[in-house]
Amino acid sequence: MILGSGYKGSSKLESTNSENFEIVPPDSQGSKKLTQFYKFQFRNDQDCSVSINHGEPIFIRAGDGFSMDHIDAPIFSFVIKEKGIQYNFAGAHT
Repeated sequence: MILGSGYKGSSKLESTNSENFEIVPPDSQGSKKLTQFYKFQFRNDQDCSVSINHGEPIFIRAGDGFSMDHIDAPIFSFVIKEKGIQYNFAGAHT
């Protein structure tokens, strides 16, 4: 059984340029609908807080990152709360 249709992620080390920075990209060019990931990995170079799927902020220590896979709730929003956080991510989407 195939769950997904592709992969999306950072093409280089990225940095948030504002507070409350959404890193989940649009589903397609020009779309307002965000991608839904069934597998996802996030790596951060500084301490930060994130809000997943509009939930309460979660603290992630520098270098610890976050990951989930197909048995967890899909991710449709991943917001980094602080400005100036260096990160990269990769995910498999439906």
